[in-house]
Amino acid sequence: MVNPPLSLSNWSLQKALDTQPDNYIKARIRIIYAIIFFSLVKASVVLIVATSQGQSLHAIRAGIGLLLYGIMLKYLLYKPSAIKPLAHVMTLAGLVVIWTNIFVYTHAINLVTVQFIFMILLSSFYTLNSLFGVIYSVIAILPVIIFLAVGGAANISFLPAAGQLASPGYEIMVILNFLTITICHYLFFDAFNVNLKEKEKLNAQLKISIDEANRLAATRANFLSTMSHELRTPLNSVIGITELLIDDNPDKKHKDNLKILQLSANDLLSLINNILDFNKIDSDMLVLEKVPVNISNYIQDTCEVLKIKATDKQLDFVLDIDNELKNINIITDPTRLSQLLYNLVGNAIKFTEQGGITIRLNCLNKTPDKATIKFCIEDTGIGINPDKHEAIFELFTQADAHTSRKYGGTGLGLSIVKQILSLFDSVLTLESKPGIGTTFCFTISFDYTIAETPKQLANNTKSAKFDHLKILIAEDNDVNRFLIKTQLDKHNITTVAVQNGKQAYEACLSNDFDAIFMDLHMPEMDGYEALRNIRAITDDKKSGVYIVAFTASVTEQEEIFKNGFNDYLYKPVNMNEVYAKLEKIAEHITQATLQ
Repeated sequence: MVNPPLSLSNWSLQKALDTQPDNYIKARIRIIYAIIFFSLVKASVVLIVATSQGQSLHAIRAGIGLLLYGIMLKYLLYKPSAIKPLAHVMTLAGLVVIWTNIFVYTHAINLVTVQFIFMILLSSFYTLNSLFGVIYSVIAILPVIIFLAVGGAANISFLPAAGQLASPGYEIMVILNFLTITICHYLFFDAFNVNLKEKEKLNAQLKISIDEANRLAATRANFLSTMSHELRTPLNSVIGITELLIDDNPDKKHKDNLKILQLSANDLLSLINNILDFNKIDSDMLVLEKVPVNISNYIQDTCEVLKIKATDKQLDFVLDIDNELKNINIITDPTRLSQLLYNLVGNAIKFTEQGGITIRLNCLNKTPDKATIKFCIEDTGIGINPDKHEAIFELFTQADAHTSRKYGGTGLGLSIVKQILSLFDSVLTLESKPGIGTTFCFTISFDYTIAETPKQLANNTKSAKFDHLKILIAEDNDVNRFLIKTQLDKHNITTVAVQNGKQAYEACLSNDFDAIFMDLHMPEMDGYEALRNIRAITDDKKSGVYIVAFTASVTEQEEIFKNGFNDYLYKPVNMNEVYAKLEKIAEHITQATLQ
């Protein structure tokens, strides 16, 4: 609430204080009021005593002081916001008293002068600031130094002497000065204590607000985690069934329709991933996997769907991969890498009406164990104005309103790309000219190994043939259970499928499995409890089985490993991911056999 301006006739200190919300400003007003009030009292005393004793110089100075301090008091109560100029005038008046006391009236350093010096020191710091406090303090002490330097007496007189105000005026002045100093200290530290109490109260309220915000954030994270599971589970069915139908060699018409269905499902999956990863990034929960991936094959597979989207718009689609990268397996998070490409290439396709898209992978540097790769996505699209280059990386932001209306989109993609790249210790660079096109680039250094040729692989213990494996599938959703079983059957893997964690535990008691694909959220007994029971089996082979968490949640990665799972698969899964997990399972079995 804003108080009305004070009238010129105001004499109420409380009304003046009510115009100021800050306690320190109120304290300064009180201090200035106290100094002015006691200065008026002292000037009145001096005027009375000096007039009665015939001390005309003191009387004249007191009269001027009465007039000056009376005007200052009136101005303070009329316009309390002007405390700074009042503080300056008041301090300068005190300095005049100090200098004239020493060099005009008393020619000595008496108690009253010392008191005035102390009042200047505290009032300049309390009512102004540290800079003026230092300046005015130096000016107040300077006459004492000069007086002593020119041979003045070093002793301080405590009794009235020649030239000083006659008794009892002198004694009254000393008492009033002590009272002024004491009250000013009290007013300042009272405001200081009030401010501390308010700060403690605000801190308590802030803590309550932070706790509430954390609870809301946890609720949001749990909600999105649940939504992740609920959205990905049916989406897993759509994508999985689509892949199976395409693999069954349908006629061209049906295959084209299935490709469209596959594109739409992947678009939906990309949107879900962006929303859920936004939640993970916001909660500092996003962690990169470290999986060996043949970079050349992986990029080609990832771009296969994107190429179809570009072809549908009659755009050229060029994938240019450096020959240095043809036969290496990089250690990376394939999900995040494909997410980077899907967002950047997807945007390039969306904002390009004619011309084409080019994806380039150049090996900038390769040591025996590190490969530095530069990824560039070039398009001949609408381009981005230079003044929008920073804005497009903000959450929910696109270049302009026209872009949002014409092309749609959430505005999440580039922001998430930027934050995912930070996990790779990389940054996204942008070159763009409106109407000509845009190029996004980023550079990442990967650990890598040399990829084995098919001939080497056939004679290696890490064979791609998994027909010797026996795997238990624990999944409560009938469609998902069917899909993962069908995918494993393609490798001639022996599979046993159960519907919950209790059945999985019972199956482990009576069978030896090489691995278990375990859904985390199942009725009767969830995946975590089933894992604990399996790990507690006394038979080392049964308890040490390789268990892969099968989940649609994006926020459980840390908890999965903490509870003792060997690995995890996100829903919806594709054959590349399943294949990578099967290789790790085969390697685990080989190592266990050698031991």
